[in-house]
Amino acid sequence: MQFSFRMNRRVIGLSLACILLSACAPSQRAIQTAIVQTQSAQTPTPDPTAPAADTPVPATLMAPPADTPTPSPIPRVGTIDSPIPFNAKGTLTDPLSGGTFDLQVQQVLRGQKAAYLVQQASTLNLNPPQAMEYVLIGVRLTLDAGDLNISDYDFIVDSRGALSDSFSSPVCCMTNVGYQVLHADLSTLGASAEGWIIRMAYLDDPRPLLAYRAGNDISKAVFFSLSPAVQSP
Repeated sequence: MQFSFRMNRRVIGLSLACILLSACAPSQRAIQTAIVQTQSAQTPTPDPTAPAADTPVPATLMAPPADTPTPSPIPRVGTIDSPIPFNAKGTLTDPLSGGTFDLQVQQVLRGQKAAYLVQQASTLNLNPPQAMEYVLIGVRLTLDAGDLNISDYDFIVDSRGALSDSFSSPVCCMTNVGYQVLHADLSTLGASAEGWIIRMAYLDDPRPLLAYRAGNDISKAVFFSLSPAVQSP
């Protein structure tokens, strides 16, 4: 009887221990929750501000240096820096009549021959100032549109900045030596006229310019090259 009682006490004790252990052990749901939390703690959280490793970063464009030279614009043909070439035609408009015409410089005389012709034309013609000489410019005009009444009065010569017009270079009677001073009165389309413009230039200026001034404003003038010039020895 005592042995049986003792065995029953042991069985009862073991049963109580199992019940206590079962009560203290975590449930299956708790175990699954713990596993998920452990995995989440071990997985790094991506930084939304950090660029992906395989995302190319666009290159930054650098502004050009401040001292980069800017190409100079090509001057318009007919300006003082880019005159219409010798023997080439330039299209002009007379501001008074509104006529449009082509002008072509065909011949230029300088030096002793030009001085001789001016002196032979009339004894009233004065010698040029020191360091200057007469320049005889043969031109041809062709009417393109409208009417035209123009003379040598509308032209000047620019020699290194010195302007020679019909008042500063007066000459007379050039028809006496076969050189008709320019005067064109044209009204027929395609009609032409030829004549001479007599002005002065510096002796040592190899590139004087003829300018059609279109009035008194030299800034609106159209320039023609007078080179090459034919000079007497």
